[in-house]
Amino acid sequence: MNIVLVRVDSRLIHGQVVQGWLPSLSVQEVVVVSPSACESKLMCNMMRMSLPQAYSLKVLSPQQAAEYLKTEGDRKVFVIAEDLNSVFTLLQSGINFKEITIGNTKYEDGKKQYAQGVFLSAQEVAELKEKAETFCVNFVIRTLPTSLSTRLF
Repeated sequence: MNIVLVRVDSRLIHGQVVQGWLPSLSVQEVVVVSPSACESKLMCNMMRMSLPQAYSLKVLSPQQAAEYLKTEGDRKVFVIAEDLNSVFTLLQSGINFKEITIGNTKYEDGKKQYAQGVFLSAQEVAELKEKAETFCVNFVIRTLPTSLSTRLF
């Protein structure tokens, strides 16, 4: 499997993904990694309706996605993870990425804003640093494919 981009975006499939990211990536498949969406038939159907028919769609739990992304094949895949923990599960399962894009995370009390739509707690930043070192992965903040990419560390 050829993973073209891994993006953390709590909104999952939305306008920026459909209008901005997908045309610029030349992928055939979108893999949504979400512990909550995979259990909701309604959410799965809404994402399928939001996505142009040219793209296949998988909505999987982090554990299911880890197994699926290890399968053989030459299709180009765009991975959208709902949260950082989902990405951490993929990394810990042995899937290697050179870079992970953080596009949008939920605001919660105690989190610091790093960019428009990107809020991280001190614990999340510490975990990101640890994962960056352990798995030799770069974490970048990037809203759109036309935006500049900013390394988190």
